[in-house]
Amino acid sequence: MTQHNQPPGSSAQQDGADPQTQTTGKPVDIVFLQDTTGSQGPYIQSARQAIRSICEKISASENLSQGLLRFGLIAFRDHPPQDMTYVTKSFGFTSQIETMQNNLASLIASGGGDGPEAQTAALAEALNLQWAENAVKMVILITDSPPHGIGEPLDGFQKSPDQNDPLDMARQMAERGITLFVIGCEPALSQYQHALDFYTALVQITSGRIFPLLMADKLGDYIVGSAVETIETEKLIGEFEQVIVDDVYGNNTPMEVAAENLRKKLDARGAQINTIDVENVYNTSAATISNVAFWQTSDTVESARKKVNTVSSLWVNICGSFLMKILFQIKTPRMKRAYARGGAAPIVAMQHQQFSQQQANRVVQQAMARSSIVTPLGYISRASGKSVSNTTVPPGV
Repeated sequence: MTQHNQPPGSSAQQDGADPQTQTTGKPVDIVFLQDTTGSQGPYIQSARQAIRSICEKISASENLSQGLLRFGLIAFRDHPPQDMTYVTKSFGFTSQIETMQNNLASLIASGGGDGPEAQTAALAEALNLQWAENAVKMVILITDSPPHGIGEPLDGFQKSPDQNDPLDMARQMAERGITLFVIGCEPALSQYQHALDFYTALVQITSGRIFPLLMADKLGDYIVGSAVETIETEKLIGEFEQVIVDDVYGNNTPMEVAAENLRKKLDARGAQINTIDVENVYNTSAATISNVAFWQTSDTVESARKKVNTVSSLWVNICGSFLMKILFQIKTPRMKRAYARGGAAPIVAMQHQQFSQQQANRVVQQAMARSSIVTPLGYISRASGKSVSNTTVPPGV
């Protein structure tokens, strides 16, 4: 185990493979970035319980990889002086279920200073792990707060203390075939001004998704569902990657057309995919959509901060016959009322269904990213230097 901002003497744990899991299938690497500040106790326990469910689900399905399944864990809190215990604590990869469960059990939810935490440091640790070559790669970030430096009020740091830019790291993840998922613990996360839009953009860069978690015992459903869908999607990327890259770079086919063609091919052969379906708990507005686009298409967090909005504007009619245009600045309600009150949780289900256009978009994005340099607005071919725009970017939350 490696621990940053901790007493020296610990080392990264990279367990050997369990011989029973070594088969000819494609490896699967799943890394948890677990917030261990004071409010996270129930989520740590739920993650521990979900590990065995993931293994059983993958092992039981004929459609999923039967290769080596490894778990990684990186715990994070905050930077000094906000928290004096540790910034990150990395346990490395292990193929042993019990080891992963014990690693999670060793975590204690405590500390944390201002609202934002050390998520950026944890993302940097994840990039530096010893990922298996040609593995299905997933990072699952579980948190109820944003990282430092995105412009939240009362943030103890104006910029990320570790000097890493999360937008740049997300693009590196996309190039390396790592899909990022964020599980946002609600209603805490959506109470921040920028966190939800920021994380939505971050996962979209890697073709991942963000999920709202209102009840800790539902965490396992999100983790298992994300793993199943990602592994099945990876099979399609392996089959169509070169075709997509040749079509876009060689034939000048716009990416959205390539994605539509892919969906039609899959429909024609009756292909289906296990899909995690989560009821939407968030309100959408023009401001949230534009904010996601600003984050996703900016070079750096600092440049995006100059563009994003934290409020919406309303023209108000006062006193009937006397019209006054008064500009009110109000926060956009992020969660739908029924969920914000804590009396309801979204429906989460696995559906075996035809490929959606959004899923086809993600396959094309991931295929392009792995053969390219990912930029804020598109891709540059590593082979030819040709650049194309990403025309499959979906709208924000």
